[in-house]
Amino acid sequence: MTWKLSAILHGHKGDVKAVIAPTDSMIVSVSRDKTVRTWQRQSNNTFSEERVFLGHTNYVNSVAFIGASEANPHGLIVTGGSDKLINVWNPEDASAPVYTLVGHTDNVCSLFADTDGHIVSGSWDKTAKIWRNWQCVHTLEGHTQAIWGVLELQHEVVVTASADKTIALWKNGKKTKTITGHEDCVRALALLPGVGFVSCGNDGAVIVWTDNGDPVQALDGHTSFVYSLAALPTGEIFSSGEDRTVRVWEHGACTQTIIHPCVSVWCVAALPNGDIVSGGSDGFVRVFTRNPERVADAETLKSYDEENAAATIPSNQVGDIKKDDLPGPEALELPGRKDQDIKMIRVGNTVEAYSWSNAEQSWSKIGEVVDAVGQNRKQLYGGVEYDHVFDIDVGEGVPALKLPFNVTENPYTAAQTFLTKHDLPQSYLDQVADFITKNARAVSQGETASMGDPLTGGSRYTPSQSSSSSLGSYNPWGNDAPKPQPSVKRLIPQLMNVPFKDANLPAIHKKMLQLNTELSSSGVALDDSELVQLDSLFKFLGSPPKQPASQVQYTSLLLKIFNTWPEASRFSALDLLRLLALYSTTPAETPDLLKTLLTATHTHETSLMLVARLVVNFCETETGREVAINEIETVLEFMEDDSLWQSTNKNLKLAVATVYMSYSTLLLNRHDDDALAIQYVGVLTKILEKERDQQVQYRLLVALGNLIFAHESARESAAIFGVKGMLQSAVLSRPTSERISTGGVASEITKLL
Repeated sequence: MTWKLSAILHGHKGDVKAVIAPTDSMIVSVSRDKTVRTWQRQSNNTFSEERVFLGHTNYVNSVAFIGASEANPHGLIVTGGSDKLINVWNPEDASAPVYTLVGHTDNVCSLFADTDGHIVSGSWDKTAKIWRNWQCVHTLEGHTQAIWGVLELQHEVVVTASADKTIALWKNGKKTKTITGHEDCVRALALLPGVGFVSCGNDGAVIVWTDNGDPVQALDGHTSFVYSLAALPTGEIFSSGEDRTVRVWEHGACTQTIIHPCVSVWCVAALPNGDIVSGGSDGFVRVFTRNPERVADAETLKSYDEENAAATIPSNQVGDIKKDDLPGPEALELPGRKDQDIKMIRVGNTVEAYSWSNAEQSWSKIGEVVDAVGQNRKQLYGGVEYDHVFDIDVGEGVPALKLPFNVTENPYTAAQTFLTKHDLPQSYLDQVADFITKNARAVSQGETASMGDPLTGGSRYTPSQSSSSSLGSYNPWGNDAPKPQPSVKRLIPQLMNVPFKDANLPAIHKKMLQLNTELSSSGVALDDSELVQLDSLFKFLGSPPKQPASQVQYTSLLLKIFNTWPEASRFSALDLLRLLALYSTTPAETPDLLKTLLTATHTHETSLMLVARLVVNFCETETGREVAINEIETVLEFMEDDSLWQSTNKNLKLAVATVYMSYSTLLLNRHDDDALAIQYVGVLTKILEKERDQQVQYRLLVALGNLIFAHESARESAAIFGVKGMLQSAVLSRPTSERISTGGVASEITKLL
């Protein structure tokens, strides 16, 4: 069942910055209205406000909970805010904090607490602190910007996430590892049971890591900043962000996008019963469930859908829009390509966005698309949030200077700080202050001034603008300063496998039954009990489990078909083995499975393509990855065949290229496989010299880039194999797509070398 609205909690007068749910019946939320509020469940789908805690003197931005103990039978609420304080509350007494922890010198933006009462706090002061018995026992120093996320993996082992784009591991107060991978500020962390932890950031990425800080998987889907994370013991991950959504991730795929009628979904948390709770910039706390008994009533659901449909979506969240190229409402008569598919249509002069639901087989309006300027989104500078961050051009070839400003500041104070920091003449004070006043007001009022930056929502001063945005006749900074280019997301390393999941199950089932009937007199047809088992397999694949499990009976049935049916009739068995590999641990119980299949199919292109897809899908499960790695030399030996790469069968070559890419993601963290990486670089170089299909070429390049990125020996061997020259002559010198050429994967590989 998909997630649906359960309850909406009204009460806060400002953005809800953090939420937790210590029990199924209790939710705690904190807000920019300076309050902490507790909510008590009244029924399956209703909560009421229980208490309001008034102790912070500024925004409250973080919250954690210490479980019940003999000394504190109701547990303790821990909150942190812009007043630099950490308050500890008895949930039953809102009159005053039980403890106040003093030590940070700036906003306390992240908190973690364990069942023993140990607290970890992160702050804009660039430090994290570990508290025992209400005293600071360690101050973690080393990040160069604000610490946005903190997490305790185990006793004395802490993880911190920072605006300096790094994650750090600490043990007993000492840094043990710096982890890189995000392209922008890292905003939050969450425990991922059985795996390690997960991080998110302003680059829109959600990345899964082991306890040791090795990358496992990158989850791609958000279209703007990702602010918060949560996870369930089942392994499901939830992320929320600036694109109005909470996204649900299972096995590396986004299975649902929950649209919210607010600009920012600041936070998301999980309830013990498996429900989730979110907090938004509109001041509401919302609970979502997939339990039919806890779904909101029909009237509330209808009202919520209408509120979403009436919301506006900044255009930078849905890509470049050319109204004249958009279809009309008739486009909604066709089904979506996948669950949560987004389609934009033109209705008169308005652009409307719709989302497709596989479960309901219908399109739902999620809002009207508007220009991103004037959305009043907070900007990040130096690890601190501001209402505006203006760019000031200072001259040809010189990077723009950042001028951060909050609407609560005096414009003259901000202008003086800017002039002093950059050693600019004092005579420009009035002009800079006037610029701040006029442009901050324009953005706040939603004017479509030319200074709007659709990438960040920030604002940019250029002296060639109209007089309303000018510094007057003094104009000290020249008229032709270069404009900054938007950052481009890095393609190397590629952390995520790209499995082959699509299949027309009814068509495959029908074909197999037809073939079985045709073979009825041959002695190899399936008997009645095996046909029942085949029916069961298709039902299983139509609704697979969330966690892989042994499926020996199905694997045995498919191998029987593969080994006994004529070669021209066994494609369906291979295709089903390919799908089964996504959800089964059985491959580890079948010795030499890949070698057997490859040996039997290497002379038949369609069969070899299906086995290649099977290898890729093996890399989706832990036991499958073991098989794939154990048989990597056998697999690659078959894939190197020159006749294969001379084939005109694009599907075959794409499947094999994906095998190479999948193995490269596995080898990213296997630094003892240098010899294999060196061999692998040589093979890929040889293939890329001749391959011209861009989709195949791209996946081979990603595989090559991963190896060079992760293995020093691979970089050294790349020089021997002449990779730079090959890229120039065989790739970059020919017309190709942007993701391959300038600024693309081939360019990234060249830079690595």
